[in-house]
Amino acid sequence: MDTLLLDGSEVRAVRRESGDGLEGDTVCVAFAAACVRRDPENSSGATGAGRDSVWGHLTGLTLRLRGVVRATDADALAWSPDAALEDAMGTLSGGEVRHADQVWRALPLPCNVNGPMTLSLRFRAGPEWVWQGQGLAIEAEANSRFFESYAC
Repeated sequence: MDTLLLDGSEVRAVRRESGDGLEGDTVCVAFAAACVRRDPENSSGATGAGRDSVWGHLTGLTLRLRGVVRATDADALAWSPDAALEDAMGTLSGGEVRHADQVWRALPLPCNVNGPMTLSLRFRAGPEWVWQGQGLAIEAEANSRFFESYAC
């Protein structure tokens, strides 16, 4: 099982895809090198972090937050149609997904969660961006590759 760790991941680009008026927009976060922990299955088929876990980077990974509306966090740059998303790139110093009463700083791959949630991304060289949406999906692109690395 692979797990995406937001802290240390490299974001290539963030873009907004316009949706119809009912569904809201989609914010797409394209990772150049996502920090990933790969946990091997044990003999019973279960996975878990352990000494046999492998750390590395996964290229070609995209996170999509659907049903996006403007966030209300005054301390962060919130999405708006005029937001300069080209500035939302580089290495993340942290980030989280808030869903119901849970806070996730690591997400399983692939991932598909529905319901109200907040995504925040903190960049090392820049501000924190916060979006609120109605669903989250993370998928590897067809040409994605995993590279072992101790940098994660």
